[in-house]
Amino acid sequence: MANRKRFLVVVQQNRGSERAIEHALTIAAQHDADLTLVDVFSYLDAYTMALCDVIDSSELRRLVLEHRRKQLQEYLAAHDNEIARNAEVRVFDGVPFVEVIREAARSGCELIVKVSDREGTSRNRIFGSTDMHLIRKSPLPVWTINAARKDTPRHILATVDPLAMDPEAQDLQRRTVGIAAELAQATAADLFVLSTWELVGEESMRKSPFLKIDDARIDSLLKETEYRAQNAQALLARWFERELPGATPPRWHVIKGSAREVIPNFAESHDIELLVMPSVARAGIPGLLIGSTAEPVLGDINCSVLTIKPDGFVSPVMLDDSHDAPAPKARAVAGS
Repeated sequence: MANRKRFLVVVQQNRGSERAIEHALTIAAQHDADLTLVDVFSYLDAYTMALCDVIDSSELRRLVLEHRRKQLQEYLAAHDNEIARNAEVRVFDGVPFVEVIREAARSGCELIVKVSDREGTSRNRIFGSTDMHLIRKSPLPVWTINAARKDTPRHILATVDPLAMDPEAQDLQRRTVGIAAELAQATAADLFVLSTWELVGEESMRKSPFLKIDDARIDSLLKETEYRAQNAQALLARWFERELPGATPPRWHVIKGSAREVIPNFAESHDIELLVMPSVARAGIPGLLIGSTAEPVLGDINCSVLTIKPDGFVSPVMLDDSHDAPAPKARAVAGS
């Protein structure tokens, strides 16, 4: 069983934890993966110290963690399937996203699954703090689930930047599309691949009284930029056919406009239940940002989201408290 995938599911002490487990069991079954359940109490020591006159704080801390571990084990025991029976349970106290990333690295997980802190289906809801920390700083793919949507996505959207020229960005886009194709194949879902493009500064060039640029020149630049976007997607489509011959054929779309507007509108109009998108650290600061496109989009969608990091992404979260410990690096969802 050494080659089996392992997914980590984040559960919390609230009404969403059962939904997180249900989603994770479904995903694990679809991908023949084992599960590790992780729950983290924030600043438990501060609460137990307040009761030190009644009970030893370290003993109370142990009892609280053990009680929660047994709760999760009992919930799993109610599911009569092999994945639930073999699932591992870990309960910690500390900073949630830090402990989750550390445990994912320690246990060799390939995916982190978490029910989003957002509720409902409306747009313009901000992702919770733990969600965003994981999306920004985890080297592993992070699947944040909207519990109000279906457990099994039937419409999956992968987004790519057709004008990204550097090899790392192009490799990340191929990985993003490949993972989306794997998920679509596993769930018999429809797969869409969306490229957005725009001519930076077009409105300023047309309307500025200081820039004397002929409209014909601007139109020529527009056609050139659109051609580059169409050609980049055609190259990606040929890569898909060559490297993933048995995968679900995507429906390819190239749309002019700002990604932060086009992607949410496309997801809504096509009833997308899972958005798969790349997330990239910028400015040489590991894990600080996820890119100028990805982060604004996350605040304006109502579907589940799977974010993918580039190969070699180094998390700022250390494996333990030692400054000499190596930070976890990116791993792919697919493969052993």
